[in-house]
Amino acid sequence: MRAAARSLGLWMLMGAVAAHAQQFDKLGFFVGDATPATAAPQYRSFVDIVQQIPHSTNVFVDYREPIWSPGTYDPKWRNNATWAAGNLARLCSAEHLNRLDAQGRPDLIPIVSVGLTDDPTVFQLDLPEGDPNRGVYSETAAVAMMNDVAAGKYDLENPATGRHRVWPAIFDAFKNQGFAKIYLRIGWEQNGNWYGWRVRSEATRAAYIAAWRHVANLAHAYANTHGMVIETMWSPSASYANYGLTEESSYPGDEYVDIVAPTHYSPIWNPTRSRDKSAYHDWSSGQNVTLAEWLANPANRRAIWDHPAADYWNPRRGWGLPAAIEFALARSKRFGLSETGTGAFGVTRNGGGPVDEGDYPLYLGERLAAGVQRGLQLEVVEIWPQASGSDRLTFLSGERPLEASGWRQFGRMLAVTEAPVNLARGRRAYPSTTESSTYSPVNVTDGSAATSWRSVAGQDKQWIYVDLGQSYAISRVRLTWDSAHASEYMIQTMLAPNNWATIYRTSSGDGGIDDIRGLGGASRYIRVFALRRGTTARNYGLKEFEIYP
Repeated sequence: MRAAARSLGLWMLMGAVAAHAQQFDKLGFFVGDATPATAAPQYRSFVDIVQQIPHSTNVFVDYREPIWSPGTYDPKWRNNATWAAGNLARLCSAEHLNRLDAQGRPDLIPIVSVGLTDDPTVFQLDLPEGDPNRGVYSETAAVAMMNDVAAGKYDLENPATGRHRVWPAIFDAFKNQGFAKIYLRIGWEQNGNWYGWRVRSEATRAAYIAAWRHVANLAHAYANTHGMVIETMWSPSASYANYGLTEESSYPGDEYVDIVAPTHYSPIWNPTRSRDKSAYHDWSSGQNVTLAEWLANPANRRAIWDHPAADYWNPRRGWGLPAAIEFALARSKRFGLSETGTGAFGVTRNGGGPVDEGDYPLYLGERLAAGVQRGLQLEVVEIWPQASGSDRLTFLSGERPLEASGWRQFGRMLAVTEAPVNLARGRRAYPSTTESSTYSPVNVTDGSAATSWRSVAGQDKQWIYVDLGQSYAISRVRLTWDSAHASEYMIQTMLAPNNWATIYRTSSGDGGIDDIRGLGGASRYIRVFALRRGTTARNYGLKEFEIYP
């Protein structure tokens, strides 16, 4: 009875969240260890702090164990998958989170992350202690193992010939627990150098693609046979400065990949050094600054989030988030971030960014929302609660208020992008001047063209801005002018207090309705700054100031 009451209380909380917050239904959250005792408190904290209800979570088949122990009938990866699926199903049960669909099946979608090699083989951990090659990466072993995967060694059970049923058994584990859909994230972050399935040469590239395609074909065939949905995710890192083969070169092909879903994190791995290496290059001013000054300027961090291998000669180098979005758009592929977060304890402490990183979620929201405006289809964005600072806390602790606020705003930014609304409706507006109470600034956000704001007479430069309550990505502004319109004006967003950036300017305004589309940027405050009157009237009049994501 007490467990049921706790579940009811949780779902009352979730109902309140759904009723009062804009819900982004593609948001995921990494619960970590999927055992209910550990995962349920994490999940509840996320819902309470971010005010979003997750639809997916990552689970891992442990590549640090053998895919199959040599000489024994020991299905390591199969057992890993069974453990992960069972715990996630229990987490979704009525006893814990009650995340069940109308048929009583778990509806928290697993992102099943499976490598294409195992560490014991590729890092030669089966060698005797003291052997100089023990623990050393072997490209030959990695290529051989991926080629074994591609050749079907782990498709069917036949121990006599060294063949074992691994991949279908992983799918069985989730099907048997009632999961109707899984995302299969195959061989992720292959453009790095930290996993055995790394793609750093032509030999590893060819073996990786062959293995990836084979597993994708198995997954799609299994789903068709068993009435499931299994969607494959191709997941390179979009925040790592790769100096090897291009990320595109390891793409398995459109017929194998369902979702382009890179990982992207905020820590800065390579702040741009000055030419003489004595300081750091500020991307805003072009001046040499200290590391602390470099990190304090969000424009510098945004430059490296966009282009993780940028330098003076190649300011747009590196397969960052814009490149990943362009890649998905060019192939008409759905897009996701299979992992994203702000922390990384050591990197943050040693110069990777602020301990409490509030800018990154807003950057992410702006970039993704701009992609959606261009036709990008978002499938999932999974937030990881990464530790930061010497205390190694996450935003779920209550000790990272800027990050917590940033993720809360991020969810709402993406929610309104999916279902665009006039963000200014009912919000407060602040003018430079007002002619009289009859022409109050509230009139520009009341939804009525029968009312208007008017400035005082005799001043060319006048402005009015709207406070949206939080930051949103902005793509469209619609102005309905009164008879006294501006012939020259700007649309601006506030970057910092008293620091406005112009995102649109015209000197040919002719009154009536100006529907301005294709804007870029994100802000809480949006301003119309009138510079020149377009009529003989001595003031400006604006009926409606509409703002859309």
